[in-house]
Amino acid sequence: MKTLVKAGWLHTCSGAPPVRNGWFLLAGGRIAAVGSPGEPCPPAGAALDFSACSVMPGLIDAHTHFSLSHSDAIDPMPVMSQLREPGPRKICKAIMYAGEHLRAGVTTVRGMGEDDFIDFDLKAAIDAGYIPGPRISPAGAFISPTHGHGQTGQTVSDGVEGVRKNCRVNLAKGADLLKVFGSGGVVSGQAGLGYCTATLPELRVAVEEAAAMGKYVAAHVHGGPGIDLCLEAGVRSLEHATLCTDEQIERIAAAGTWVTLTFSPLAHPDGLRNLDARKQSRLDAVRRTYYSVARKMLARGVNICLGTDGVHGALWFEAAEMEKCGAGRQQCLEFITRRAAESCRMANEVGAIETGKYADFIVLRQNPLEDLAHLRSVAAVYVGGERRAG
Repeated sequence: MKTLVKAGWLHTCSGAPPVRNGWFLLAGGRIAAVGSPGEPCPPAGAALDFSACSVMPGLIDAHTHFSLSHSDAIDPMPVMSQLREPGPRKICKAIMYAGEHLRAGVTTVRGMGEDDFIDFDLKAAIDAGYIPGPRISPAGAFISPTHGHGQTGQTVSDGVEGVRKNCRVNLAKGADLLKVFGSGGVVSGQAGLGYCTATLPELRVAVEEAAAMGKYVAAHVHGGPGIDLCLEAGVRSLEHATLCTDEQIERIAAAGTWVTLTFSPLAHPDGLRNLDARKQSRLDAVRRTYYSVARKMLARGVNICLGTDGVHGALWFEAAEMEKCGAGRQQCLEFITRRAAESCRMANEVGAIETGKYADFIVLRQNPLEDLAHLRSVAAVYVGGERRAG
């Protein structure tokens, strides 16, 4: 049976402008047709009338971790302490945060690494219908060395063969991508943000193992030589990239490499806080450069998408921060829909309201092109044509 969906404003996020009084048809969990301006609505077995609302594709968070939060009311502890919690406790938190994403209009999440491989179990439970949640593109366990950022001691990837082994474990469990580390981080590790914690052979073997299975590699990296090594190794996506130089931005643009920008941990009220002096100095360094780096990437035409990195439900904030960097509102919407789907290699399935794609869409009470904060006015969330929230 086909279902007709009517929208006061239809934002397809396909690269075309929004359509006043647009419509589309659902059939079998996918989009069967999309109406053009002035085209009469066809007959259908059922109808969903959102003529007083805006309708757009479900949002895509391209970088987060389900097992942690920077403002966890239940576990008000540092991020690294959260990562070291027992697996069952982390999966309980992950279920809660999956629901939080969904209620915020996020219908697809790229998980950027979890110990205990909980992202695979969470994905399986959601796909089977046991719990509500977004689609998940999982990375599995971090491919991190002994002295690397995010290292909890559960999986350690030292040397080419150590990296190869853990890459294959993740791939065997169903990883869509592999997460490596090209620099230190703000909240963990001895290495600073400008130091590289992987060698070129280690990065290359991760890319090689991923490519052999038709997958790809994303790298946590802030700046320094790690960015250059990741580019040389063929890493597809650079995560954060807060300290990029002008020369590195040129290399990124020329290579067509993706960058996932994550403003929320450093700028959102629920982001990083209560850090010791060393970690605070790292965070301050990031804050001094990030908006300038983002503006330069935007001007140079770098492939950009956005992620919340543990500030769950804040994807609207990411879009609003990109507007501060000079992006247009329509462009900001596409960073968290179509462009994110392209980065995640899911553009054939999600990210736009187009014929053949999954019927993942959200209903907003207000028009986000009037104010990106209206992305918070979620009235209903549909995944595969089924109402999951709102």
